[in-house]
Amino acid sequence: MAARTGASVGVAVTITILGAFALGFFVTTMVFYGQAQRANGDLAAANDNYKQFVSPEQREHAVIRAILEEARSDGNKTVVEYLAGNRSELLSSITGDASTSMTQYRDQLNLLPDISEGSLLDLVDKKNKDIASLTTRLDESDSQRRAAQEAAEFEANRVATIEAEFNDTAADMEARLTEYSDRVIYLEETLAQIEGRYTDRIDETIADATESIDTIQTSLDDASRDNNLLRDLVARLRGQGKSTRLQPLNEAELVDGRIDQVIASDSEVLLSIGRNQKAVLGMTFAVYDNATEIRVNKNTGTYPAGKAVIEIIEVENDFSRARIISSSQGNPIIRGNVIANAVYDPTKTYKFVIDGLFDIDGDGIATRYETGELEALIQQWGGKLENQIVGDIDFVVLGEKPILPPPPGPGAPIATMQEYVRLQREIQRYDGLLVRAEDASIPLLNANRLQTLIGDFPN
Repeated sequence: MAARTGASVGVAVTITILGAFALGFFVTTMVFYGQAQRANGDLAAANDNYKQFVSPEQREHAVIRAILEEARSDGNKTVVEYLAGNRSELLSSITGDASTSMTQYRDQLNLLPDISEGSLLDLVDKKNKDIASLTTRLDESDSQRRAAQEAAEFEANRVATIEAEFNDTAADMEARLTEYSDRVIYLEETLAQIEGRYTDRIDETIADATESIDTIQTSLDDASRDNNLLRDLVARLRGQGKSTRLQPLNEAELVDGRIDQVIASDSEVLLSIGRNQKAVLGMTFAVYDNATEIRVNKNTGTYPAGKAVIEIIEVENDFSRARIISSSQGNPIIRGNVIANAVYDPTKTYKFVIDGLFDIDGDGIATRYETGELEALIQQWGGKLENQIVGDIDFVVLGEKPILPPPPGPGAPIATMQEYVRLQREIQRYDGLLVRAEDASIPLLNANRLQTLIGDFPN
């Protein structure tokens, strides 16, 4: 019975304890449930508040994650603190005021020119380049300004020096002018005295000179008549000195060249003489079989006609091409035949006098400077140049006569006066050469006839 009572008590105690535990667990559960409800409310409010800064989807963006990493590395800041700091720093560096709002920043940004063409950094870079370019131009302009200023100062100094020298020269000239004026006055007085003293003597001298002039004029008329008589005599003597009969010479000496080649198809031949042997276009030769045929006829004093006659139609340096004018039937021209011309003499040195204006280059302007080309052609041909007409001149080559302009006025420069005098002398020389050549019966040539004579025809 006692045992049964003790067991009942233990069961009761156990039930009591279990009840107490169950009550405590219930109470604890209710407490935790209430706290859980409050926590869930706080969590929902926190999530709502958190979404105002970033949504769960945005948290997964790479940009947000990169900003989070930068915030953690910058003193373990929050993203908002990091972005707020960066915003203040960015606005402060751009506008100078960290409290500027984004609306104000955008309004100020829209006021900038060319902002629509790129980013703000691009605009700043462009402006920096413009500033650098303008700075360079400013430096160049400043350098040019300094150079111009230095040049102006130098020119001012030079002008001042010239002005001072001019003033000194003017003062000296004025002093000299005063001295000269005094001398002129003295000379005028002296000349007046001399004029009065020698007037009668001058009249006497004029009378004597008039008488002498009459005497000299009479003598000049007599001399002119004698000169005309002498000219006629010289002309007659020249005519008598020219013999129409050829004197007999060694026939070998009469051979002027040989036939080098016969071109039967063109009735032409090649000769052994050319420009270097003074062969010229249009020159004709008689053709003989050999030198022994060239014998003078003792009765007539003439040489026999050749078997053919040829005319030069092209001249080279050492050979010529000639056409056959006439030939004997049955006795054709062959290679090795000799040619002769009674007046052709390759050993003679012809003398020339050249004057006037020539147009050698064909530009339509005749000048004295182109005379040198004709002189070179004559010397290459073997001729000799002379400055004046002497007794053995063969040809006179005259170009266009220089034109004398109107005489310069009293105030003309010295150079103009000298040029006028030089042209006067050139014209006097030209006229003198023309008269002397005609009086002496010397052949007159122009440039074209000279080139024909020496066989030179420029392209």
